[in-house]
Amino acid sequence: MIDKTFKDTKKTILYTLGVFLILSLGYFLITLVIQINADTAQKNKLLAQQQQLVTVEKTIISNKVNRLATDLLYATDALALGDNGRGDYSDAEDHWLAFANRKMIYDQIRFIDVDGNEVIRVNYDENGATLTDSDDLQNKADRYYFTAGINLAQNQIYVSPLDLNKENDQIEQPIKPMIRLATPYYGARGQLLGLVVLNYTANDLLAQVEKIATASQGQVFMLNADGYWLYNSADPNRAWGFMYDNRLNDSFKTDFPEVWSTIQSQKNGTLTTTAGVFAYTNILTATELELDLHHTLAPGLGDWTMVSFIPATTPEGQLLTRSLAATMLLVLRNNLFAYLPILTLAVFAGVILTINQVKNDEIKYYSEYDTMTGVFNRRTGFEKLKQLYKNIEKNEKLVSVCFIDINGLKDVNDFLGHDAGDELIIAVTRGIQNNIRSNDFLARLGGDEFLIIFEGLDEAEAEAAWQRIVAEYEQINATENRRYLISASHGIETISGSSNEYIDSIINQADEKMYREKKILKKNLKIVRDYLPDDKAGSPE
Repeated sequence: MIDKTFKDTKKTILYTLGVFLILSLGYFLITLVIQINADTAQKNKLLAQQQQLVTVEKTIISNKVNRLATDLLYATDALALGDNGRGDYSDAEDHWLAFANRKMIYDQIRFIDVDGNEVIRVNYDENGATLTDSDDLQNKADRYYFTAGINLAQNQIYVSPLDLNKENDQIEQPIKPMIRLATPYYGARGQLLGLVVLNYTANDLLAQVEKIATASQGQVFMLNADGYWLYNSADPNRAWGFMYDNRLNDSFKTDFPEVWSTIQSQKNGTLTTTAGVFAYTNILTATELELDLHHTLAPGLGDWTMVSFIPATTPEGQLLTRSLAATMLLVLRNNLFAYLPILTLAVFAGVILTINQVKNDEIKYYSEYDTMTGVFNRRTGFEKLKQLYKNIEKNEKLVSVCFIDINGLKDVNDFLGHDAGDELIIAVTRGIQNNIRSNDFLARLGGDEFLIIFEGLDEAEAEAAWQRIVAEYEQINATENRRYLISASHGIETISGSSNEYIDSIINQADEKMYREKKILKKNLKIVRDYLPDDKAGSPE
């Protein structure tokens, strides 16, 4: 009883686990797909926003630089209109003063002759535009923008890198981000007279970049052609590292060398790394800086790059960089409580399945086994014998059948009662089971008849096995004070692979041998022991 309860409990647990795993897996896969789809939609939206942001920044800056070039051409035209050919530039100076006051973004507007000497310089500060006295004009022949600009062809415009303005080789304080635009100035007879230069204070450009950057989910960087920060929304103090000798390693290129290498080769796109996600695009490329059919830009600033960076440590970054394994853990963590009702349902299903299985096992058991002895019943015994017979036909092996009939069962039932008769049947069965091999089997044909199937044994070997069984019966008869003797008659026949006999014929032959033996044994066999006065079973007479 305890063993059966244990087995049923084990079945219930296994069924519960099976149902729980199946339901949990199904629920998990559904929630995982939902989570992946939601994450994908959110990722795509986030990446599109970041790519759009850098594209907007790119458009603003490109348009700005093109407008600056247009202003340079205007200043050059104004110089030409005010040039009377005698070195008097007063009309041009008036135009430039008015232009500087109107624009309010040009730190200086200059005309520098071919030798690098400033001829006109209009300065602009918070107090307005002023004309520099001739005594304060300087020679700029050693400046990079003069060297680059003076060698340009007519109608070309030079755009310098964005850097910090220097005065007397010192960075001006407060800092002035500066872009210099220059174009050659030619006289009425086509001779090169010098260079027109605009010093553009880029604070308004950087302010526009910062304004757009506030819409970013992460950090926004503007990088020069060498990978240094021109703008860093996360840490403004890291900008302009290339202007300071002690900060030459303070750059985006140093912090993210692999990302920088990709940016250099692919120019625009999106890159996901362990650090986070980078959306980037090059700006101020030669193809974008186009004015008209008559003027071309000769940019000396190199390509800039606009980058939107979402660190992996932020919620948005975790979403963008999350692996499938991390997503699976997230789904499990977010749905832990949902598995409790699943477990409850699994337990209920496990109990139902166990009950059904127990009932099916019982039906199967009663259809295959003899309920009293626990051995195969007649139908099952013959089915197994038929299967074995088919195998020996193919493999030419031996099978011996032993037909058994319990001696004196009717006398035991009549004189000692059916309980004693049942006890005799079980005792005969146990004696057989104790002395046959695991590949042999026993079937109860009905009443007092049994059939032993010995696989791979010939008649002599089967007879030896039967004698061990008989020996056990004799041991019980000698040592146990039963009111009856255990005795059985038997007949053995062997089936070989080469035999053409039918199973029924073989069994009948064994049956005949058994009856011949029984006839001999019955002459001197008394199954029920002598009657004792206090024997409540009654007298055998």
